[in-house]
Amino acid sequence: MKKLNSASQIPLYHQLKQVIIGDIESGKYKIGEQLPTEIELCENYSVSRITVRRAISDLVNEKILYRKQGKGTFVSESKIERELISIGSFSDITTQSGKEPSTQILETQIKKPTKELCNVLKISSDQDILELKRLLSINGKPFIIETSHYPISRFPNLETYISSNQSIYKILRENYGVEIVKAEKTLDVKLSNPEQSEIFECDANSVLYLLKKTAFDKKDEVVHVSNSLFLASKVTFTFTVKE
Repeated sequence: MKKLNSASQIPLYHQLKQVIIGDIESGKYKIGEQLPTEIELCENYSVSRITVRRAISDLVNEKILYRKQGKGTFVSESKIERELISIGSFSDITTQSGKEPSTQILETQIKKPTKELCNVLKISSDQDILELKRLLSINGKPFIIETSHYPISRFPNLETYISSNQSIYKILRENYGVEIVKAEKTLDVKLSNPEQSEIFECDANSVLYLLKKTAFDKKDEVVHVSNSLFLASKVTFTFTVKE
């Protein structure tokens, strides 16, 4: 057990933070593993409870640790980077990054479009749309709750081709000859509702990224619109600008 130096100018809580980070990096505490209790940490490092609480709070704020109400403090996963301006499908992008994608269909509905969807998809209010809600996971852990809308007039029987662990973009290419070449995206934030918190296995009112996307084909026609929810503590969005 590494000893803290009470004579150092470096505050004890900061020393304890570095020790815990070092233990995580060395594999002593693994991703998802629970840390010792506050009392155990006090005894292990001969420090006060105030010192332990300050160190743990800082690490939680830095997303290195996370708390589960009534259960304790756990080691967070490292954030997944996602290119904000990418065009490819979730399956393709995830596989290229060396991770394992999987998909669970949460709900499919044939319904009438809202006025906003009519305007974006260029359809009339009496035409049906397919609403597809999916849970997209990486290495078996929930990553995105995605709700997409497709015009049935352009993609008849689309719902019959859809199955878990199959790329929608691949279905569009192979069955309808449609290729996504451009997407317009906006990024916002919201707080998780009870259903979303349960799916993401996170605390109530956790911060979520809301990514709204409109996808276009080679003729610059709208193919679909989607809303994707990401747990903010699990993802970092990046973008590349080329001159």
